[in-house]
Amino acid sequence: MSIFYRLIEILVLIVLPLLVLFLRSNWSRKEININVTILPILWYIFYAPIHEFSHILGCFFVGAEIKDYRLFAHFWEGDFGFAFVDVKGGYDINYDSLLILIFPYILDLFSILIGYYILSKSQIKNSFLVGLTFLMFCLRPLYDIIDNYIGIFYNHSDLVLTSEIIGKFITYSYGIITTGIGLVIVLVLLKKYNHYPNIEKEIVV
Repeated sequence: MSIFYRLIEILVLIVLPLLVLFLRSNWSRKEININVTILPILWYIFYAPIHEFSHILGCFFVGAEIKDYRLFAHFWEGDFGFAFVDVKGGYDINYDSLLILIFPYILDLFSILIGYYILSKSQIKNSFLVGLTFLMFCLRPLYDIIDNYIGIFYNHSDLVLTSEIIGKFITYSYGIITTGIGLVIVLVLLKKYNHYPNIEKEIVV
């Protein structure tokens, strides 16, 4: 995927929902400016490490030996997007490889559901914590799912081999279902947090 389309994807799935959340809120303009500046940067730094660490958890689960890994892209070397987990013996068309490959996307679904539970049940007043929870629990996994499913068409995704193991129908169906759940939850939360926090009107006697 070209840099241009990747930036569009980030703007639509990460930056735009954050802007909608904050610009429709009752927090101060200063808080909003700080949050919409810092939060996307935090997402960018921690997106790859969370994804790759999920693969590592999958390795531990099946008992696979990790040959090498990189959680953080080497920004200081001009590398802004490359992280990986290499398994000894490589990945193959088997169920151990399958679990390692899909573990991030299983956790993504649970993350979205946990984020929804936290934000729908709690009354967090701190704007940064609301934004961070929304970003890391809901927007990050939704981006992860959509980005990697798009990556199938560029032959650059964990899910290319996944589709060879369990078939394209199951692979695509999971992507469609989890994307649908994620989008609905994001929209529901944006509606819930409209004009949040509620400012009680003073009663004039």
